[in-house]
Amino acid sequence: MNSRLKHSRSNTSKTYFPLKKRLGQFLLRDSTIAVRIAEAVPVEPLIVEVGPGDGALTRELLDSGHRVIGVELDNMMVKKLEQRFNHRRDFRLISGDILDVDWNSISNDNEDLVVVGNLPYHLTSPILFNVFDSIRLKQSRIVSVIVMVQKEVGVRLTAESGGREYGSLTLLAKFHGTPEYLFTVPASSFHPKPGVDGGVIKITFRKQDSFPDVRYNDFRRVVRGCFAQRRKMMRNALCVVTDLPEGWQELEYDFTLRPEQFSFDDFIRLTRDLVNLQSVKDQ
Repeated sequence: MNSRLKHSRSNTSKTYFPLKKRLGQFLLRDSTIAVRIAEAVPVEPLIVEVGPGDGALTRELLDSGHRVIGVELDNMMVKKLEQRFNHRRDFRLISGDILDVDWNSISNDNEDLVVVGNLPYHLTSPILFNVFDSIRLKQSRIVSVIVMVQKEVGVRLTAESGGREYGSLTLLAKFHGTPEYLFTVPASSFHPKPGVDGGVIKITFRKQDSFPDVRYNDFRRVVRGCFAQRRKMMRNALCVVTDLPEGWQELEYDFTLRPEQFSFDDFIRLTRDLVNLQSVKDQ
């Protein structure tokens, strides 16, 4: 058994704070889960923790040698975090909204960043796409995210082609990096207990020179259009894609397949071919 798990603190804490429903707060109360997340995070990069809350995960990150910048919106939690960790030289706290963070200047040393945290379930997509934009547009040095999300969302983010979980969210994540599903977190690990289990995922981001050779906006337009009609064959699903060039039916694809049967590479190639076909038509 892992020594940190063996000697970890009691699995549950009875210290509760008034929580704000509008912030989607669910506090982690199983220390073994906090240990597992901390152990999945590399020590070398600077950690940006999203919504540390009362610091259950923060404590494990610091105790395992990580340097942490916490970004917390709840003023009450900010005070608790200051009381608990302000004596730690390896901890810094930003009071504010993670969506307002300037990723390009969060570290004075221009070092690699890893985003970690238990994401509010209703803000998972806005936070992840904020990070996606920042790494794609060279506005940060974020190398990966290791975050807890709703299990269903985690499964969709990391799905393989051919299944019903595979869709536009999967493909937009793959455009930016390599998603992995690490482990499931039971709803009983939180206070208050949410209605669903959580899932810890990791996305390791691409280097700037390894992004697909298509424009992201074109790729997103094709993918979202097709999966808006996911139960139809591609020849019908593609019809709702905006700015679709004439003659696309002549491209060499099996358009009798459904969108979920097209791999990530298929969608990249299809986007490129559609853009090229439009360019020829415009000449």
